[in-house]
Amino acid sequence: MSVTYDVLAVRYGTLSARKSDLYYRYESYGEPDGDASMAYYFWVLRGAGATILVDTGFAPEAAARRGRTCLVPPLDALAELGIAPGDVSAIVVTHLHYDHTGNLHAFPSAQLVVPSRELEFWTGPHAGRGQFAPHAEPADIDVVTQAAAQGRVRVTEGTEEIFDGVVAISVGGHSAGQQVTVVDAGTGPVVLASDAVHLYEELELDRPFAVMHDLEQMYAAYDLIKELARSRRAVVVPGHDPDVFVRHGGDDTETNRVAVQIA
Repeated sequence: MSVTYDVLAVRYGTLSARKSDLYYRYESYGEPDGDASMAYYFWVLRGAGATILVDTGFAPEAAARRGRTCLVPPLDALAELGIAPGDVSAIVVTHLHYDHTGNLHAFPSAQLVVPSRELEFWTGPHAGRGQFAPHAEPADIDVVTQAAAQGRVRVTEGTEEIFDGVVAISVGGHSAGQQVTVVDAGTGPVVLASDAVHLYEELELDRPFAVMHDLEQMYAAYDLIKELARSRRAVVVPGHDPDVFVRHGGDDTETNRVAVQIA
């Protein structure tokens, strides 16, 4: 029997924006601009006595510099769930943007699972260019490279079962090595899209997000995730949609509630 997991979406931040800020070439759709919002999440997997994180959120100081609202520092959110850093055995790092890596330093004994293409890119010659550099924090990249030197980083390629009941799929698109995580939950598969899909509308309307590394790969990721939903009846969880809370039994006005159970 495969291990199955309880899957929690932990909400720790928000951003008010305009649709034209969030979608690539929004003007091409011939629609009026409008208000939009994003939520910031990371995810907790619990199964077979293990606690695994998928990403670790942004650091509050980085959020303040970038104009993001921190509802609760991610480490405090974990504490509210009864999870101490030492309880976390592994962290699946879906990509190395600042809002997914901000607290890695707090888990010095956890294994990090990182897409090889993502690590290669952010330690390579193009990471400092103007269209890429603002999306990452150099100190976070340093934490990952130091962990690699300590033998704590497992790199992934393509589609790979990283733990019993957890499959990582490198899709690219939003970032060079953007990773999707497919989790066996008690109710069926859950696709933690992370930033391969930020918003439900992005996937449903086939509208690429504004921040991207490769447009063709972004579209291909949409197709893959739609197929997982169709063929495996998987629940798709976007990385930044406030409606995740509503669709899974919460309320997007509940700023004091840190998590909902996906499955």
